Amino acid sequence: MGWAAEGDDDNPWIEVDLLENKLIGGIVTWPRADNVMDHYVKTFNIQYREEGSTWKYYQEFGSTVVGIFTGNENLFETVLNDFTERLVARYVRFNILTYYEYPTMRWELLGCTNCESSFVKVKANFCTFITGVRPIWGLL
Repeated sequence: MGWAAEGDDDNPWIEVDLLENKLIGGIVTWPRADNVMDHYVKTFNIQYREEGSTWKYYQEFGSTVVGIFTGNENLFETVLNDFTERLVARYVRFNILTYYEYPTMRWELLGCTNCESSFVKVKANFCTFITGVRPIWGLL
């Protein structure tokens, strides 16, 4: 999915409703698609929640510190952030912390709809793009 902040938003964020709880194991980000303007997200954190629950920040296993993810550093490279702690969520929010020139990014969540978390941890290289309402199968 592609996204750009609206106007001069001082607190840009993206929220997605996955329509049901899903097991999420990572995120892939890309910079702006046209390779003309240097616009990309450099760092972000993630909040998530299941249906009927409150928002939580993603934290590494055993940590009380909010996880900060590295986004893109140029117009040419794709960045994979694999979660060490898988999460179950219907709603996911990306809070943009830093960006270059303008907060713009393309992104996909990696995970699965109906699978055991132990399967995803062992077979992390077999992932499903789960963003939005239409699953796209992919192999990293």
